[in-house]
Amino acid sequence: MDSSKSFYQYALAADFLVTDEDAADFLQSQFTNELRPFELGQATYGLWLSVKGKVIADSVVICEGAEQFRVISECCAGELIAAHMERHIIADDVEIEHSEPGYGLEIPAQAVEALGLDCPKSGRFLCIEGGILYSTQDSLYNMVIHTDSAAKLAVEKLIDLGFTESPAFERGLARIDRGRPLVPDEIGAADMPGEGGLERDAISFTKGCYLGQEVVARMRNVGKAQRALFVVRGEGAIPDLPLILTNSDSKQVGELRTAYLDGKTWRGVAILKTRFAGVGETLRYDTHEVSVLRALRDGLTND
Repeated sequence: MDSSKSFYQYALAADFLVTDEDAADFLQSQFTNELRPFELGQATYGLWLSVKGKVIADSVVICEGAEQFRVISECCAGELIAAHMERHIIADDVEIEHSEPGYGLEIPAQAVEALGLDCPKSGRFLCIEGGILYSTQDSLYNMVIHTDSAAKLAVEKLIDLGFTESPAFERGLARIDRGRPLVPDEIGAADMPGEGGLERDAISFTKGCYLGQEVVARMRNVGKAQRALFVVRGEGAIPDLPLILTNSDSKQVGELRTAYLDGKTWRGVAILKTRFAGVGETLRYDTHEVSVLRALRDGLTND
């Protein structure tokens, strides 16, 4: 399917507001990426980490005003992110305003223009009828729409303009081709950001302290991730996930975490111990073989 003529619709897992006079400084102390200067129109991708530096969730933080921020995540539950925040609100004047998550549309620049909208720059958002339009990476754009009726209308407009809705497996393969880890399915609560290459675009190493920062900085400065995400290929039906992978010596070397049909084969993402598995090797599960094609984040560019 031509990616320039397709779109993908999804239900948001998180879409809530963080407000009040300490909201900006509080979020800055918790979020892995730089949120300053807290300017209206900012859209910043980053992570929420545990004290031990493990990945709890990812999200985009939208600055809607000096004391109002919207937290959006496609796959990480709003209840999880909000509960994580609430555990660390001590004497801060911060309010979390829960709401029913809305809908998302991932669209190319051609669709933005066909809808008669301006394309926001990377790291920025624009208000549109019924929601917002933002861009953070991949030269793709996301529409966040707050009501069923507005989402339905947007989809109808795109179809009328000649755009086709992508099925989930095609969108998954396209994401792998772009080298984008899926949180929490491919990198989650048992994993460090560096194991997914997320330090490249989800973490600031120049901002002040944030939760988990010391561990992340130590790994970057004096350590090295012992595991990494790789693109793998297998044949036959997609196995039940997650799935332990072994090498020729029957040693457990990693775990297959996602997989999508790709013609008569499937492609997916596995986290592997880099000492025992790498590109070009053949891994196994049961009687099946899995080929390691490349590191997931090879050739990543920050658009």
